[in-house]
Amino acid sequence: MVNNLVGGIIPPQPPVESQSDVHTLKSRLEWGEPAFTILDVRDRNTFNEGHILGAMPMPIDELVQRAVPSLDKSRDIYVYGANEEESAQAAQQLRSNGFEHVSQLKGGLAAWKAIGGPTEGIVESKTPPGADDYNVVDRLKTHQETLPKGGPTATEAIKKGASDFKDNIQEGASNLKEGIQEGVNNVKEGISESNAPKGNDDSNIGS
Repeated sequence: MVNNLVGGIIPPQPPVESQSDVHTLKSRLEWGEPAFTILDVRDRNTFNEGHILGAMPMPIDELVQRAVPSLDKSRDIYVYGANEEESAQAAQQLRSNGFEHVSQLKGGLAAWKAIGGPTEGIVESKTPPGADDYNVVDRLKTHQETLPKGGPTATEAIKKGASDFKDNIQEGASNLKEGIQEGVNNVKEGISESNAPKGNDDSNIGS
């Protein structure tokens, strides 16, 4: 593939296979690889309910007439349908009409969701996010998995860290307050001493 627009930053991808595993597509998405298109050839209502994040809706009965004028024929295209048969049929239609780099996404949306791939749509928006939809969740999970058995949970560790931070702030504030009070007292004592009577030392001279 020669259509890597960010050469030297994103690792070059090999030419797409006639069939691709969902892990391959997810890897490209995570790298931010721009030079490919995902086509969902299911009917529009099904697409609206839920689809792979960023996929374009092109129902199979309109696929060729919509794809030919709108997509570059040298672009990498991943296509999936309601089942493997529909996906294969869509991929073949595209290849027959001059598209050079077409790959059938094995397993379609179900396989994509099984590995935690990001989705969008009416139904998907009501579904709790997967483990790696948000990096912070993924990091906490990884942290928890690497803790020794019997150690604190990720939530407990966060709470303890916050509590320790709060205690440190309170202790610092208390010490500052004591220091200020001590300084004020010292100033008061100094003023009192400077204003105090000298005593009878002068009257005792020569006595």
